[in-house]
Amino acid sequence: MSDNSIIIEDEWRLYMYLLRCAIWAEKPEEDIMNKYMNVSANSLIEKADDRAQRLLLQKYIQIFADYKHEELEDSYNGELFAIIKKYEFYKNIRIVLEAAKDRGITLVVFKGCVLADLYPEYVRRYSCDTDFFVSREQNAEAVSLIESLGYEINEHSNAEVTVFYNQEKEHTIELHTCLWEDYEGRQLDILESFNLTDPDSFINITACGIDVTTLGYENHLIYQIFHIIKHFSLEGIGLKYLADITLYVSKYGEKIDMEHFWKCMDELSYTKFAYSLFVLCVEFLNMDATILKFRNISYGNEMIAFFRDFLCGGEMYADKTASWQIMGMMTPYFTGQRGTGDSSIRRKLELIFPKASDLPDELSYAKKVKILLPIAWIHKMINYLIKYHRNKSTWYTAGEKLDVAEHRLKLMKDMGLI
Repeated sequence: MSDNSIIIEDEWRLYMYLLRCAIWAEKPEEDIMNKYMNVSANSLIEKADDRAQRLLLQKYIQIFADYKHEELEDSYNGELFAIIKKYEFYKNIRIVLEAAKDRGITLVVFKGCVLADLYPEYVRRYSCDTDFFVSREQNAEAVSLIESLGYEINEHSNAEVTVFYNQEKEHTIELHTCLWEDYEGRQLDILESFNLTDPDSFINITACGIDVTTLGYENHLIYQIFHIIKHFSLEGIGLKYLADITLYVSKYGEKIDMEHFWKCMDELSYTKFAYSLFVLCVEFLNMDATILKFRNISYGNEMIAFFRDFLCGGEMYADKTASWQIMGMMTPYFTGQRGTGDSSIRRKLELIFPKASDLPDELSYAKKVKILLPIAWIHKMINYLIKYHRNKSTWYTAGEKLDVAEHRLKLMKDMGLI
């Protein structure tokens, strides 16, 4: 793609250039910085803060600020503290994995430190929790082990993911017995058929100074595409994932059977999304483009909306950060249980009167006893009114939720996901 094929504002184009410099540890070129003297370095800092990339981009934004003789209003005195906390974070992972090894429990690390290790300084990649996969046969032993290390199970757990938190260490662990959590539907059945967690496909690597067992190279990429699409469909997703994919494909591309990978994408109807994602990574972050040679997908103006959704993290309304509120509406489309044939009116009715299968976990009683569904609808409305009253500044109104849902459905349709 040419440099001007996706038109974005100078501020965003410079942000993406500095992100590229950060993930490849390249010093920003003066000739390029000179093109963006109209951009405020302080506005870039705000964007980095909003996208949890401050620790990654601080040095590179400072270089730009120095070049144009602009003083940063926030000197980021917490940088050293944040880095120390990150080292503690990875120390906690090592402790859990070593204890598991001593007990003969195989904890498979995915995302997290496997991706962080690809960065020039792994402590600068944002992460808030640790994900392990464990076989169902060893799940009870793993739960007992993690609890013995001072972690407590919290209310966010479900049938396939046990969530732990250690208050003293400020560390969250998600223990998965299924990579796609408790989601069900056609897409998940296809993913299950790929057998991404076949123990024979696991590999052992050193990541962030820790010896870990992780998913095979191709399987991990398939999982990452699924994970990105999950967030893209249910709430929107940010730029961190473009950086992750860029570094992963560039490093491990030679170890991936790309023909087979694309066949998996075809089967999942993920092809256009994955191709578009890779195009953005190549154009803005200098990803190795070899993987694109195995498919030739046409696209048009929908790529602009697709990229802008990454830039804004899926948010349509200023200061409305609770995009997860539309998950209940979007899940059937993400899992392949519903298409866009439903009318907008029907979707509005189902927002107020959802099917039992679309109810949140807190209303699971109506999933088991369908006659209680009308009670669950009333319960849901009361819960919404209470929560909205408490969080007016960040919660969507009913109308805004519908607008956001319709916007996400259009993006999904444009990317071939529906």
